Amino acid sequence: MLTVPDLQRRAKARLPRPIFDFIEGGAGDETSVLRNLQAWSHIRLMPRVLSLGSHRSLDTDFLGHRYGAPFGVAPMGLGRLAWPDTDEELVRAALAANIPYGLSTAGSISIERVAELASGNAWFQIYVSTEPRISTNLMARARSAGIDTLIVTVDANNPGHRLRDLRNRFSLPFRPTPSVVAEFMLHPQWSLKTLRAGSPRMANLDAAASSSQDRMSLAGLLKDMAGASLDWAVLDTIRNNWPGKLIVKGVLHPGDAKRMTSLGVDAISVSNHGGRQLGSAVSPIEVLPEIRAAVGAAYPLLLDSGVRSGEDIAKALALGANFVLLGRPFLFAAAAMGGAAGGPRVIEILTSELASSLAQLGCASPGELNSSFVYFNHGAQAAHISP
Repeated sequence: MLTVPDLQRRAKARLPRPIFDFIEGGAGDETSVLRNLQAWSHIRLMPRVLSLGSHRSLDTDFLGHRYGAPFGVAPMGLGRLAWPDTDEELVRAALAANIPYGLSTAGSISIERVAELASGNAWFQIYVSTEPRISTNLMARARSAGIDTLIVTVDANNPGHRLRDLRNRFSLPFRPTPSVVAEFMLHPQWSLKTLRAGSPRMANLDAAASSSQDRMSLAGLLKDMAGASLDWAVLDTIRNNWPGKLIVKGVLHPGDAKRMTSLGVDAISVSNHGGRQLGSAVSPIEVLPEIRAAVGAAYPLLLDSGVRSGEDIAKALALGANFVLLGRPFLFAAAAMGGAAGGPRVIEILTSELASSLAQLGCASPGELNSSFVYFNHGAQAAHISP
């Protein structure tokens, strides 16, 4: 297991098809997923020579915290689908590497448990609900647990049209259709471990339910999000009610990004939700330079979607990101090796690749990367990184 694609191939072999498709798949014909991956190959870097000192470090300051690398674990729903121990083991791996762990509203581990394990390295992501009390309760729990960074996802209040899930009739709880049963039987290791651990559930929404009947299924969460009101006024209300750091995730338009800076948002994550919402959505790395230009040089920007290597991370930093989040690579690693081994291994792969990239470019730290390391062919402008 030397690269993230190695982990992905092994994960595909170890997981039932509906589970792997849920993790890997995207919206519509999945051109946005493909574009997310392909866009990196069109970005070329120009190394500098005779400029590298003896001291090198991946340490990165972001939003008042010093992390061990400029990347973290993106919020992901139902991580235990990949392997039963995924969530807790990824939190432990993130803490050991001193990188942030983003817990999703739809995560299969509770806010309180993540805060207990993460020792200050946890972020909490929230979806706006049709019932304000649910969102308010989740934010209060996160604050009470000592989490000071909130991520608000703004690009998912209408469910993506995910054809793989529709064709597989994917649902939670699982529906025992003949094809699903056959896939589970063909993958006994995952099936037996999941059977013993119990079907993954959204722990934070379960905890908010007053009874077992009130517990929300995956379909219920998507329906709830689709019916919620999410506009600039709602974002302003969240900002006023959340005393800690606020990250808005799911921004692709420079105009939206610029407006958010005036609302007191502490950072923006340039993201297309991993290609899971709109099949023809632009890749975040394509619009990152334009968003950087819109918000100014000093404003904190994150990027996620399609990042698969340490070299991708270096490209994102060179084009204007301050920090990078990765999701699927962590789930691929957990499925390929189990959470206890997979989390540390994928972090090791990414940090090794990033350190090598920096050395080849002549940089002693991630903070030295900028657009001067990017080659723009035929006078192309930095604002347009497209195939």
